[in-house]
Amino acid sequence: MPKRKILFLLVLAAVPIQLGKFFFPNYSYVLGIPIDYRAQNLYLSDIIVLAYLLTSIVTLSLSKKKLKSNFGKFCKERSFYLFSLCLFLSYLLVNSLFFSISKYASLYFFAKSLEFGLLSIFAAYDFSEIKLKPLIPQVITFSIIWQSSIALLQFLNQRSLGFWILGERSFNITTPDIAHFEVFGYQLLRPYGTFSHPNVLGAFLVIYTLILISTRPNKTTLFISPATTVLTFSKGAILTLLTASIIISKNLKDFTLKIILLGVIALMLARIASTTQVASVAERLTLIKAALDISLKNLIFGIGSNNFILELSKLDLTSISQIRLLQPVHNVFLLVLVENGLVGLFLFATMLFAVSQKAQTKEKTAIFIAILIFATIDHFLWTLQQGLLIFWLSLSFILSSQKQSAS
Repeated sequence: MPKRKILFLLVLAAVPIQLGKFFFPNYSYVLGIPIDYRAQNLYLSDIIVLAYLLTSIVTLSLSKKKLKSNFGKFCKERSFYLFSLCLFLSYLLVNSLFFSISKYASLYFFAKSLEFGLLSIFAAYDFSEIKLKPLIPQVITFSIIWQSSIALLQFLNQRSLGFWILGERSFNITTPDIAHFEVFGYQLLRPYGTFSHPNVLGAFLVIYTLILISTRPNKTTLFISPATTVLTFSKGAILTLLTASIIISKNLKDFTLKIILLGVIALMLARIASTTQVASVAERLTLIKAALDISLKNLIFGIGSNNFILELSKLDLTSISQIRLLQPVHNVFLLVLVENGLVGLFLFATMLFAVSQKAQTKEKTAIFIAILIFATIDHFLWTLQQGLLIFWLSLSFILSSQKQSAS
């Protein structure tokens, strides 16, 4: 098998691995505090992605006429997406150089966006590759199973397992700011797997399950994944999974039952919401108001990518527990608006619209809706390494061809 295809499969397998190194240049500090969101980082997944991109570019440049022709035809059929992606990336660069309040932070974000933007093009082509069709579901199934196994063991032990080599955080039920939930007065740890947060683990499981359904369903995995999603107690992931299952319903009876189930689970989640979770909602609303206030002062071009927390620090906001709020607003579209203005939001929305034109199956439509939901209720698709991989690979899969291409 060519190296390019092996590296593509490794990219898919590397999404859950959080192993990486952080660097904190001067601009990453806010109020004297090093902020992870503004830090430079190098993940194992970055190395794999960059190796994949380099190999793909070299292979394409040295390839015979047939591969170049196939790839050219593939790109031509997605010219709207490629055009909108180029416009958006170009704008991020110009915005970083001329409108950003912290130029180097924005340029670093542009570099990451360029990396993943290129990934979306080559990955879309390889998702369509006929010789990879049997292998893609195998990699996805393996990823779901080993993540679910770690999550289950974390939940049963109420602590991390020590898999630091995979990027697993070190924590237990008493760790400050660790994610937990309360049921009938009992406080329980929410499992992280090897992700940065249970919400990201939940999103990974939902997206990878939908891709698996689109390729070659595995009944065992299709039971394990939803069960683990519930275990994460990620309300967004649970409701998104149910919404997606409604979209891919086979008949009216199946559709009706899932609508009823969605309503019941939504009511249950609302009933058992703890005081801590209510406080979290209050913090999110505070951040949304702050985002709107900041955007109104910089409406057209924004403050520059990766600069929301820097501007937020000037507002001196605290949570209900009197902790300084230094985190992104939990809405990707608001984040893009604040940092890149109306121009950036319009170009971002145009890019997503171009992707939606290729969502021509129920499963692809479900993935697209899932991405929109996650982007509306949280920020990880735009601010975290694993979230960025989930986001851009989701776009890649939607853009992939239903007709298996040769190479």
